[in-house]
Amino acid sequence: MQTSRRNFLRLSGTALIAAAVSNGALVERVAALRASRRLPTVGDPQLHFLNRISYGARPDEVERVRQIGIEAYLDEQLDPESIDDAEMEALLMRNPILFMSRQDSHALGFDGRVQQALENGMIGRAVASKRQLLERMVEFWTDHFNIPSEDLGHDLIIMHREVFRRHALGKFRDLAIAVAQHPAMLYYLDQTYSDKEHPNENYARELLELHTLGVDGGHYTETDVKEAARALTGWTVNDATETGFYFNHDMHDSDAKTILGHTFPAGRGIEDGLHLLSLLVNHPATAAFICQKLCIRFVTDHPPESLIQSMVQVWAETDGAIIPVLRQMFLSTEFQDSAGQKLRRPLDFFIGVMRATGTTFRQDSQWQRNEMLDELGQPPYGWAPPNGYPDVAVAWLNTSGLMARWNAAMRLTHAAYSEQWSGMDTQLRQRIGAPETVGALVDAVAAQVFGVPLSDPADRAPFVAFVTEDGDENMPVTASLLSAKLGTLYGLMLASPQYQWR
Repeated sequence: MQTSRRNFLRLSGTALIAAAVSNGALVERVAALRASRRLPTVGDPQLHFLNRISYGARPDEVERVRQIGIEAYLDEQLDPESIDDAEMEALLMRNPILFMSRQDSHALGFDGRVQQALENGMIGRAVASKRQLLERMVEFWTDHFNIPSEDLGHDLIIMHREVFRRHALGKFRDLAIAVAQHPAMLYYLDQTYSDKEHPNENYARELLELHTLGVDGGHYTETDVKEAARALTGWTVNDATETGFYFNHDMHDSDAKTILGHTFPAGRGIEDGLHLLSLLVNHPATAAFICQKLCIRFVTDHPPESLIQSMVQVWAETDGAIIPVLRQMFLSTEFQDSAGQKLRRPLDFFIGVMRATGTTFRQDSQWQRNEMLDELGQPPYGWAPPNGYPDVAVAWLNTSGLMARWNAAMRLTHAAYSEQWSGMDTQLRQRIGAPETVGALVDAVAAQVFGVPLSDPADRAPFVAFVTEDGDENMPVTASLLSAKLGTLYGLMLASPQYQWR
């Protein structure tokens, strides 16, 4: 159900959505909600925690974290192999492309099946996996080491399986080396063509600027970039090898080099590149850069230096181990105080809506999903520059983006009842049980959308008013009322400022 701005505001019957029309109004609205403790996550540390480590808190997850506590729940998520995810794994087995060897994947050619498998795997796991923090971290590293899927989907499938998923919660050193030796990265940044006669600086530059030290970290110079490019010459691709990576000694510049004040002696081969990576991953600027990015993704757009430095200290003590760094971040006071400060990115929003509504796309209707993600502005693996999709709210706060969210929320909640958008299925009715009154209906839908019912009467009132038109929350729920109101009630909650911010 496409909806105009006018119709959407009319449907809401409240200033709840109208406040989001302009960037400034939305920010002011959320600030007011937070100040009055009316965002669902504010004042509820367990819900806040779940909303940040997952793609949207589910009622059963809320119940479990309340039973065992935040720290125990976090420890479970940081040990994903201990979590039974058999149902998710069974679903993935229906998509055999995700498990193919590199050679078999390439043999499929460029007919769209590989790209579809890549996107289905990412979205399917994000929606249904019980290992939510693992999926969030895989997405984080996907952005950090960004590679667009156009022309590289075959290698990205292998990279996500063998690199990001394997090392997402391991040590940064292992992850950085695995990325540096993967054909997807070698092709994307032209490293495979870099030789001693013509060293290509693309990968060397991004390795320093985006993958390790950061643009302002380490005080490196253009000379350092050029020398790093020389150190990496010969790191190339050979499809005859099992992984695709190959070090070609004949392409390598084996003369002496100086990088960041460190001497690389003459006469070496692959050791130059490994020495460079070791130097970079152990540099203090790298720890600060990665920890800051983790804070921006999971805590707030402008993280306090105190939190970053506490994570850097843990990084140094554990040789760049990701799990203790994440524990430090998620159990910090600064994290607890950040409720309501992160805007859901478009893909995050879309996946959260699917989790809340149980929406699924049939095989022949996935074009609809792709169309919505294009309109939202964040199709998976669709960011062309090497810096990854933006993390901060200012990059996504605009009226066209908000309209796309409204339309996506309505399409995903009305599709099962619409001839226009056939091909999607939802579980709107199955998930709410059998509420007898409008008040119970609003609470049941809110629990699916936010993870918990809305506790503040002022937040419940607009939704009750929409369903009843007179605000009587004791009004009985009938089959005709559900048919007329349920989809839009879901949609309004999913499009509300309370849902956009967490």
